[in-house]
Amino acid sequence: MKPITPRRYEYIDALRGFAILGVVLFHCRWIPPSSYTLMEIVLQGAKGVQLFFLASALTLFLSLDARKPHEKRPTTNFFIRRFFRVAPLFYLAIIVYSLHGGMGPRFWAPDGIRWWYIPLTATFLHGWDAKTITSVVPGGWTIAVEMTFYLFVPYLFTRLTNIRTTLMALLVSLVVARLSSMIVLHHLGPKYPGSLYPLLEYFTYFWFPSQFPIFLMGILLYHLVKRHPIQDRRISVTLLLASAGLFGWTLTVGLLPSLIPQLYSYGIALLLFALSLHFFPHALLVNRITTWIGKLSYSIYLIHFLVISIMKSVVSDGFLPNGNIGFFMVFLIVVITSTAIAYLTYRIIEIPGINLGKKLIERLQARACPAPTGNG
Repeated sequence: MKPITPRRYEYIDALRGFAILGVVLFHCRWIPPSSYTLMEIVLQGAKGVQLFFLASALTLFLSLDARKPHEKRPTTNFFIRRFFRVAPLFYLAIIVYSLHGGMGPRFWAPDGIRWWYIPLTATFLHGWDAKTITSVVPGGWTIAVEMTFYLFVPYLFTRLTNIRTTLMALLVSLVVARLSSMIVLHHLGPKYPGSLYPLLEYFTYFWFPSQFPIFLMGILLYHLVKRHPIQDRRISVTLLLASAGLFGWTLTVGLLPSLIPQLYSYGIALLLFALSLHFFPHALLVNRITTWIGKLSYSIYLIHFLVISIMKSVVSDGFLPNGNIGFFMVFLIVVITSTAIAYLTYRIIEIPGINLGKKLIERLQARACPAPTGNG
């Protein structure tokens, strides 16, 4: 029997679409916009990564919920799906970026790329060292964090079974995130003197303990979605306005800044935004363009760093106008180019990788449930 395919939610694809557009927006600021307000918004485009994490937790829990009655080895199957979904394209990225960037020193690897950085990255363990977390593959820290989260998903699915337990876990994770980062900065700070110290500060922002509360917000989102499956336009609009208001408030003031770090204030705003699209997928936000970009978002994420790097080396000073116009020109070029290449990698690498994982699961399912044999 073939594995069941869970329902695909278009609004979740749209969330991924907005997430990757935000990330690309953030990385295109090498021609900075002249508008101060626009620059502040562009800087928060980096929170698209947290929207990815929210959407990931929601999708994984919905998938496990749909598959659990039908699979004999749900945990094994889960890890097979995750590996073949992520690894093929990421391994290609390791090769491409190692050839493109070389092994020399850089901000993320002050001593250069040591030989052991490569196997550490290939095994998704690079997220536990400041000099490897994002040095081999640009933005590779998100893959390390995502893969670490996968290790906990089957356990969390059996334990965080309602809103109350999820909220309790979220509160504990916020405390652990703050304390663990303080401990790392205190004990490892002397090993990162002077100009190296910001590298350690970035690490304590990127690493899994700091991002784990965002995943828990995604699990909370899952429970809210399951509890309220019906559509309601009024609730959707209210949540959308609340999300925009909280985002703007956090941008200028912050939500209880002495208690809740800005990262998690934005996480709450993103949760409200995602929940609003669940209640009603407004055509302006959930449409063919946003969902299509969302389906290609993983490829776009890994590719756009290379596109930007090549653009910087090819485009000479003065070729593009400065200010807002130049910024948006760069953004459009990067989005269009990255999306075009991503369509190819999605068809050639991602889909075959996913299908390979499915075939392996089918074989394991067949062994676990052998076909009955007739008598005589």
